[in-house]
Order: sequence, then C-alpha cells, then structure tokens
Amino acid sequence: MYDIKHISFISDQTVGSVLNEKQNIQSLIEISVNATVEEAFDLLLAENILSVPVYRRWRGRREPIAIVNVFDLVTFVALQPIFDQDDNMPVSSSDADLESQSEFLQRSIGELIGLTPESTNLTTVSPDDSLVKLINIFTRKQIHRLLVFDRQSLIDDDGNESLNEEEHKKPCFISQTDAVKFLFKHNHELGKVLDTPASEVANKACKLIPERQRLLCKPSSVTIHDQALTAFRRIHQDRVNAVAVVNDDGSLVGEVSAADLRGLNRERVKELKKPVIAFLKSCKGALIEPLTCSAKFTLSQVMAGIIRNKTHRAWLVDDDDVPIGVITLSDILCMFLPNGEDANGHLVDE
Repeated sequence: MYDIKHISFISDQTVGSVLNEKQNIQSLIEISVNATVEEAFDLLLAENILSVPVYRRWRGRREPIAIVNVFDLVTFVALQPIFDQDDNMPVSSSDADLESQSEFLQRSIGELIGLTPESTNLTTVSPDDSLVKLINIFTRKQIHRLLVFDRQSLIDDDGNESLNEEEHKKPCFISQTDAVKFLFKHNHELGKVLDTPASEVANKACKLIPERQRLLCKPSSVTIHDQALTAFRRIHQDRVNAVAVVNDDGSLVGEVSAADLRGLNRERVKELKKPVIAFLKSCKGALIEPLTCSAKFTLSQVMAGIIRNKTHRAWLVDDDDVPIGVITLSDILCMFLPNGEDANGHLVDE
C-alpha cells in the first residue's frame, strides 16, 4: 500500500509552522527601484543573499513591487550586446573597451523586473497559508523565495489590500531552504518517502517545466576550457541556477551558480573572459568541491548533505564521477507532492 504518512503531516502544516521553527529571522533588506544594476550586484554580495525585494515610493510610502534574484542578474548580463553570439566574449576585447562598454551596469534595476518568473509578479503568502500551497509555489511556479505578510494587517479601512510598510508588520522572507530544513527536522513524521533513492529524486522538478525536460537525460554543464561567460550564458539558456564544470574525461570538478556573479562591476567585467576554473578561484579564493551523491543515496541522506553543506543542490554522479543528474531544493520539495492536490489545494492520495 502506498505510504501516505508524509501527506498526512504536510496537510496539517502552514507557512507559520515553518516560520516558527526558522532560526535567526533577519531584518528584511530592500533596494530602491531607482538603484543601479551594479548596486544590486554589490548589495547581494555584501549581504550574502540571493534575492532582494525592490520597492518604490508611492504617495510618500515605501511599497514592494517585485523580488529580483541572482538569476535575473545573470539573464540581464547574458543579454547584453557587448558579448558575441557564440557564447564567448571576444578575447581580442581590451580591458579598457570592456569597462567602457559595461555602462549597462549603471542602468536601473527596474529593467530586471520581469526577466524571470520570480520577478514577474510579487507573489506573497501569509502565515495561515498551507504548506501545500507554499510547496506548490516553490515547485510549479519556479519561485525560490517569498515575502510573508500578515494578511489581517494588510486590509485598510476601505477593505482594500495594501502593501505599505507603515500599515503592517514588516514582512520577512521564506525560502525553499527553510521548507526543506523544516521537513528534515520532522523526518520522523514523514515515513518511507525519505527512503526514495536519489536516482528517482534527480530532476523531479524538470518534469513539471516543459522547457527543462531536455535536461532529464543530462544535466547542464560546461568544460574546464570554457570562459566564465559561457557558464553564465548556459545558466540563462537552460533556465537553471547552476551548471556542472567537467574535465576532459567528463568528470565533475566544480560548479558555477548564478550566485557566483554577485559583485560584478565595471572593473570585474573583464574577469568573464577567464577560463571558468580561474574565475571560480578568483571569486571564491579556491575551487570548492561540489556536493555529490550516487544513485544509491536516499532522499534523507541527500537532504542531510545539502543542509549540512549549506548548498542548494547535490550532483548525481556515476562511478566515474560523471554527472548524470542533479538534485535541487525544488526536486526535493516535489517529492512531498507526489500525487497532486484537489481544487482546494489539499493533498490527495490517488
């Protein structure tokens, strides 16, 4: 008989349940819609964050209008005309030329809004919303972080919804990482789903997104000979948050994520010409070995590894360390919605 222990547990949980167990809820960091793209890059690096709410001034009040993340920034850079169409920056371009042509970094961050599903609409939840709804947004809508508002404090005297910060308790972020940590903390209540082999978890979320289904057989990757720009353009083209870096034998030696582009400025644009390994060493100080797992690993072991290593993915590799799949936080969360939901957003067992 199909084990539904995890379905019973999740059905009883809310967004508030996750927040109540979230440690060190930090003050929300925001950025003005009038800020530059370069300022956004700097802020994400300085605060060690992956996304930031963008606000505008409306009738003298600060109003959040979107969330911009590192993938928006990668997409924006990848589309710039100073880069050629062959996924490479011309090696003949002088550093002075690149700096002079990188004025796009001085454009408004408002131009990034709408480049990805996460920044297209300001999606919010309340503490009373179900965990089922939260996981659905994270997996089906390709959103990684949400603002949590207290709905009762959002209604003005005329019965209209308002997002003005002076009228309600300031919102906080809830992320895929928060949801995965919450589930793992309650692993004793989740049943046999945690015994699912890694081979069945890998690329689970890709099946929900038509444009990613071609990655089911082979994860997105670049070689050690490719420029850093090639890696970031691959991230944009394949709509993934990270690509594997492989050597001449196809073995995994590293990874490049959208987060690695944080801190980009006019002086650093020239670093995109570097081989990907050199770029990673320059921005991280060393080549960091990515988290890997074999097909025999269980979902529980993968979750433990991701949480322990403070990462967002584990690469599924074969006996020769060749990447054959990837397990992201979205893939993990998909495992807890195996049979879908009814019209009211409740989990059902088919």
